[in-house]
Amino acid sequence: MCGLLSLVTLVVALIAGPSLAGTRPREVHINKCCRLGEYYSEPDKRCMAGSIEKWVPQIYLPMRNEMFKDVGSAPPFMKFDEQQLPQSCAQPTVYASNAVTLMGNGSLFLNQKHLLVPIADYCVDERVALVCRVEVMAGGGKMDSLLAPEKTSVVWRCCGPNFVYDKANRTCTNLPRGHELYDARIVNSPYVELSYGFPACKEHAIAGVYDEARLQPQTGSVTTESGKIFASGEYCLEHVLDDDRTVYVFTCSEHFQPASVPIAKQDGRLVLYSAGLLISTIFLAATLATGLLVPSQHHVLHWRCQTHYVACLLVGDLLLAITQLSGTSITGPGCTMI
Repeated sequence: MCGLLSLVTLVVALIAGPSLAGTRPREVHINKCCRLGEYYSEPDKRCMAGSIEKWVPQIYLPMRNEMFKDVGSAPPFMKFDEQQLPQSCAQPTVYASNAVTLMGNGSLFLNQKHLLVPIADYCVDERVALVCRVEVMAGGGKMDSLLAPEKTSVVWRCCGPNFVYDKANRTCTNLPRGHELYDARIVNSPYVELSYGFPACKEHAIAGVYDEARLQPQTGSVTTESGKIFASGEYCLEHVLDDDRTVYVFTCSEHFQPASVPIAKQDGRLVLYSAGLLISTIFLAATLATGLLVPSQHHVLHWRCQTHYVACLLVGDLLLAITQLSGTSITGPGCTMI
């Protein structure tokens, strides 16, 4: 799923120049590590006879925004140059063929690292892809493509690149070039893949201020100031218009409940109910005491059942009375225990 989201994000970068619907795609030449009818053996590090007919890795076509449906085959505009190892390095890194995706323009996409490799720096075969290290831009500087960490989680940005959330209009608004938040990064972890959109729900709420120290890059979950944990997909992150550089955690209203809900005026009926419950606990306690003072009944089964029943009623009525009288003043472990 993470790989497919990244493929869609890269579509714009892959389409070079304007194109017209129905225009025949230009021919793309892909390096095949071995000759047709052979496959590359990783243990032996050489080509071996016995390749299957449909050996091509999965192919993504950006112009159609879909995967090539004839699995194992290639579209007509893709041509394979036989026995062409990458020339940019002496010892390429071996990837399994199911860990890469061929792009329509000839680039190779590393599914787990979310990186594109140029045609000259790789070759593909039935079971593997041999990939040379290339420099890519990451975090404002250059780094080795094959040393880039694998993406382990997805974090959602609510509005998208160069957009912020407008509280007044309850919508996303575009930032003008030159704004202090233009091109601002929200997540800096190299393990996190950034996607765009709000969680799927009818109404959203701000759960708190985002602190990157509370983000778990391995899972994508985040913890708010109140201690509430949201899993990846249950929240999104975004700046708010005219609110400096603060990033907020947006989530569904059903996933987020304030720590306490203020009550303007307590209902008088709750006091009467609580008083009735407290009075009932007095009589229940008297019933238990009376039973304990009659030892001759202790061996009778129905007395034991009655004693346990009355004790449960006593505890339940007492806790319910405390809950109704305290309102929202009980929080934390005390509320959990009750």
